[in-house]
Parts: sequence; C-alpha cells; structure tokens
Amino acid sequence: MGGIRRSGRLGAALLRVAPLGFALFVQTTWLHSVLSHGDPMAVARRDWTIFWETGHHLVAGELDAIYPRAFDHGYLWLYPPYCIYLTAPLGLLAQPAAYGVCFGIELVAVVLALALLRASLPAPARDHWSAAGVVLASMPFNTTIAMGQISGILTLIVALIVYHWVRGRPFAAGLFVALLFVKPQIAAFLALAAILAREWRMVAGTVTGCATLALVSLPLGLARWTEYARTMQQYVPVVRDATPLWKQLTLYAFWRTVPGLDGGAALGLWLASVALLIVLATAAIWRTDATTPDRRARIVALAVLLGLALNVYAYFYDGLILAVPGIVWWVRRREYRPVDTVAIAACVAAVFVVGYVRVFFVSSGVSWAGAFIGLWAGIEAYDLLAGSAERVVARQAVAAAV
Repeated sequence: MGGIRRSGRLGAALLRVAPLGFALFVQTTWLHSVLSHGDPMAVARRDWTIFWETGHHLVAGELDAIYPRAFDHGYLWLYPPYCIYLTAPLGLLAQPAAYGVCFGIELVAVVLALALLRASLPAPARDHWSAAGVVLASMPFNTTIAMGQISGILTLIVALIVYHWVRGRPFAAGLFVALLFVKPQIAAFLALAAILAREWRMVAGTVTGCATLALVSLPLGLARWTEYARTMQQYVPVVRDATPLWKQLTLYAFWRTVPGLDGGAALGLWLASVALLIVLATAAIWRTDATTPDRRARIVALAVLLGLALNVYAYFYDGLILAVPGIVWWVRRREYRPVDTVAIAACVAAVFVVGYVRVFFVSSGVSWAGAFIGLWAGIEAYDLLAGSAERVVARQAVAAAV
C-alpha cells in the first residue's frame, strides 16, 4: 500500500509539472526560430521594441518624438507619460541586450506574482504549484515574454493589490491600483470595485497614487499629456477598423465575429451583455462583506474579469492577468457552489485551449475567448451574490434564535 501511495504522489507531482514541459517546448521553439534566422533580430523585433525606442528618445532628450504622429505601423507608445521614465535603462542598451532585459523582467514579474498570490491565499502547496504550472504553460505567458509585452508586470501589480488588501492595507492596495492605470481600461474596474465595496481608504490610496504619478511626470512637460490624450483618441479607430478581432479577449470581439450578425445586431447584443454583467457584478460587490480576506480577493478577481470582458479591446497577451482570478478560484474552489466550480473550470479550460488555437492554428472565425471570459465573470458574480445572500439568511436565523 505504501508503494501505491508513493506512486500516486509521484504521479500527481508529475502531472503538476507537466505544463512546464509544454512551456519549455514553446520557448525552445521560439528561440530556435530566432537563432536559426539569418537576421535574428528581425524575428525577435516585436512589441518590446517600442520600449527600447522610447528609452532612446528619452536619453536623447527627444521627448516630442515619443508619442506617435502617424498610426501606420504596429508598435506604438500608448502609455501614460510617467511610464516613459521606466524605459530609461533600455535607452542605454543595444537591441539584443534590451530584448534580454524585457524577456527577463516579464519572467521575474510573473514568478513574483505567483509568490505573492501564494502568500495572500493560504492553501495546500500542491494547489499553488498546480496553478503555477497552468499559468506558465498558458499562451498569454509564453507570448508575453517572447514579445516583451508588459502583461507580466500588470499581473504583478494586480497580485500586489490582492496581497495588500487581504492583509488589511487598503491604502497601499489603492496605491497599486493607481500604478495599474498604465492600462486605464483595466485599472478603472479595480477603482470602481473599491468604490462599490465602500473601501474608502483604498479609494484614497488610488487618488493619492494617481496625483503623485501625474506630478512625477511634470518634468517631461505638460505637452506629453496632451500628446497622450491625442494618441488615445486616434487609436480608437485603429482598434475598431484595423486590429483583427481574433486577437481580442472581449465580448465586443465575440459578438462582432458571430456569423450572421450585422453591425447593428452585434452592437445591440454586446450592449445587452455588458449591461447584464454590470448589473450583476455591481449587486455582487455591493452586497459582499469586504472585511474578510477571501471576499476581498474575489472582488479583485471579478474586477479583473470585467476589465477584460467588458472592454472594447484587450489583446490576447493581456489574458495573462487572468492568472489572478484563476488562482483565486482554484485555491478557494471549495467555497463555491459545486455547479459554479464546474462551470468556471470549463471556462478556464476553454480559454486556455482557445488561446493556443487562435494564435497558432486558426487566426479567424469567432472570438470565443471573449464569450468564455464574460461567462466566467457572470458565474463569479452570481456565486459571490448567492454566497452573500446565504450569509445574510444565516445571520438572520442566528439572530432570531437568540
């Protein structure tokens, strides 16, 4: 019997680390494609190059050249002015070294995010190891570090929000919400969640952090904010008309790609689904007792899901921040109603599979990821709302008995 148990434990351990083999395969294949090319940097030159170019403009004092004046190429600086400072080290490096730094930073950021979530959400080590294996094997992780995108850093920031809020430091959590405004279309949902949860110290931290970041950017010139606003305005039609919908993780992309729907019908269905999720999520967060650590983690998880599903655009690599709601659900799955646990598991598996199918096999058709993330958000909100209602009934029963 002892040998059987040891074999079972070994088999479970191998199953947990199996995804790492998949991640190794993906990264090895990518590295081989780079090194075997006659001009390796031509293959490796992806999203990270805009950070390298911005760093060189900053070091050279060419501040007015950072924000794009034309939108005729794929790599554009789309971040708030205070983010420009972060590119300074890259401005001192050659391209190969800059790529290595971007690759390494994203890898370290994801590892730190996983460690913070483990510290924030007490659970058996095997649960966290299993979740980490899935995250590291996911398409968003592997594309993020290969392309040098910043989704790893975003995931780390969200993990820091969870870490500080569940430990009773809402003001510090709010400061990191402010930092997340590097992606305002995601951060706005975290800020709104803090308001709905009536966590006013967290709101104060967010306001303080945003004001501080704005002040820090002043040495770059007020013109940078004007250029940033103009860039965001001009980028809207680029997303609407030029960005392939199969690259998106939103409900908007899903409805736009459903066969047989014209533009008006797709827009109407999108608005209806957005309204439904907003009402459901608002009720769930408002009625949830945000004084308990687990509920705080679940509110952040729901806000992240809404940030991806309800936006007009969220790219496939942004899906890396799904690691936060995914891990929150996985390590707390026994607190969910059984039917909701199964449904969320199906959504997680579908998003994982669709991610690889979309990027590497079928770059067309219905953008299913948006539908699954939207469904996941709805289930999370409904389970949170149902749990809140059950606790109210239980408290009333106790009060009546007394």
